Amino acid sequence: MHKRVRLLVIPTAAFLLLALVVGLAIAGPPQFKPHLEIVGYDPIGEPGDGQNAELALDADEGFAYVGGLFGDNTVKAVDVSIPTNPTLTDVEAVNGSPFDVKIAGHVLAAGLQIITDDDGVVLMNISDRADLIFASTLSTTDIKGGGGSHNVNLWADDSTGEIWLFVCGVGGTSMTMWNVTDPAAPVFAAEYNNGGPVSVHDCFTQENGDRVHHYQAGSIGVEILDLTAFVRGGATGPIASTFVVAKNHYTSDEDDAATVTEPGFAHYIEPTGSGDVTWVGDEAGCGKAAIVHSFESSSLPMPGTGPKFLVELGNISQPPQPIQCSGTIHANPDSSANPQFNNFRWTGHNFDIWMDDLMVRGNYGEGVDVFDISDPTNPKRVAFSHGLNRGVGAANKADPGRNKSFEHYPWVWGAIYDGDLIYASDIVQGIYILDLVPK
Repeated sequence: MHKRVRLLVIPTAAFLLLALVVGLAIAGPPQFKPHLEIVGYDPIGEPGDGQNAELALDADEGFAYVGGLFGDNTVKAVDVSIPTNPTLTDVEAVNGSPFDVKIAGHVLAAGLQIITDDDGVVLMNISDRADLIFASTLSTTDIKGGGGSHNVNLWADDSTGEIWLFVCGVGGTSMTMWNVTDPAAPVFAAEYNNGGPVSVHDCFTQENGDRVHHYQAGSIGVEILDLTAFVRGGATGPIASTFVVAKNHYTSDEDDAATVTEPGFAHYIEPTGSGDVTWVGDEAGCGKAAIVHSFESSSLPMPGTGPKFLVELGNISQPPQPIQCSGTIHANPDSSANPQFNNFRWTGHNFDIWMDDLMVRGNYGEGVDVFDISDPTNPKRVAFSHGLNRGVGAANKADPGRNKSFEHYPWVWGAIYDGDLIYASDIVQGIYILDLVPK
């Protein structure tokens, strides 16, 4: 089991999933609900015009944490212990838009963009899950990237008890890593620079056997680094290219691009629980298919022995929506005011991998999709919900302060699965809790 944004050990849910897998071998495919039922919904504050971004989930304690964007300079804590009644418990203001929020142990990290000050990452103590306690900030100088950070990753090392922060999605240096076991006093450990401006968009860290691998995707393509020596061996300073143990530079190298179906901007990355397959979602512009690639990433070499080339195994490719690039955004005739809405609203966005079997995808204007990825050469959609419109009803349409360009469509930033329920953050509407597994 991996840990991108959740901290959970759920014996009941794990048993349920095991039963479903056993059922697959005995009686055919697991019986997921093909049309996801809405169990709970909350606007987590007054619905706004593009306020919610990534969410992190602590399923054990029943709390979710949601970032903000487009000027919403807050992080929100939401009690989801009663799925039918998610409840906002705290809101913490920060100096920038926290596009990304991650948690590990007692630490929350938020990567800030559209900064109003010099903050790049804010760290909070969430020992009390209901309260967001400010701990410290890392400036844009600290993280060696102007404009803040679009994505961060937190990883807790169970063998040492230490918590590590990886800051990516910045201009200049590709990634900086910090020991944040004490979030009030982060300690710089190392940095990696792969040579390109804004060269890493998303990153993920996972232990595979006795090795600690760090996965990165962005304008240079895909790279996997072995950081065992840095998180466990006390190594510091610049991370040399010899620590790159796998790569496919399909977004920057024509030869590599020729090996990949419909290559685009490598936007989001996450391996399966075993590490044998790494999934990379491209963010596509107007009229292009929303695509996620699967790469074979098993048996990674040791540092210094040459990187493995990541071969594409298969992909998920969904055709663009007809409304994309239509020149307007629904009722708003002035699409030039926010061209990103037209360019990217109908492309896939962030996803969550459950073990080696399922992908739960926040799919922007398509809502939430669930894919069976047990065969990475032939992933299949098994469930979806495209009808998420709780926060865009008549009452909100009547609000004179609400941007009508967002009406009637979901805009899901990210979704997380806990073995039973799906938690989805909708940019405009709030948080949805959806039921995947029949009771």
